[in-house]
Amino acid sequence: MRGDVLVSVRGLQMDDSMEADPIEIITSGKYTKKDNKSFLRFEQFEDDTSVTKNILTFDEKSMELTRRGGSQLHMSFFKDEKTLTNYGTPFGNILVGVDTKKISVDESKDQVHVAVDYALEINYEHMADCKLTVDIRPRAKGAL
Repeated sequence: MRGDVLVSVRGLQMDDSMEADPIEIITSGKYTKKDNKSFLRFEQFEDDTSVTKNILTFDEKSMELTRRGGSQLHMSFFKDEKTLTNYGTPFGNILVGVDTKKISVDESKDQVHVAVDYALEINYEHMADCKLTVDIRPRAKGAL
């Protein structure tokens, strides 16, 4: 599978009080694979005027998410490792920590499923345990 795809991104954050905060976006994108590394590009519409461009790069052991738009972010996920990054917002930078617990990639002829479990920290303080899933399928003609 390569080229135009339909992308479903689902995120779930569980805070210390066990309150769940789910999000989901469905959009179109472009998917390629080279040397066992997968690349997914898609846009996310934040409001009527703001567009965030996303690049997701992944393999069996790692995933990286780069977001450009109203805010800037580059998150790295490596199993059993903690990474730090700056989340650039219009109001200033926020230090974000990602402690990755699990990464799985399941790929078939007509679907790719990526799942990541991680703990999220903001300025060294645990904020939530998170699950991120990305499903990629070939885009049907006329869809999105």
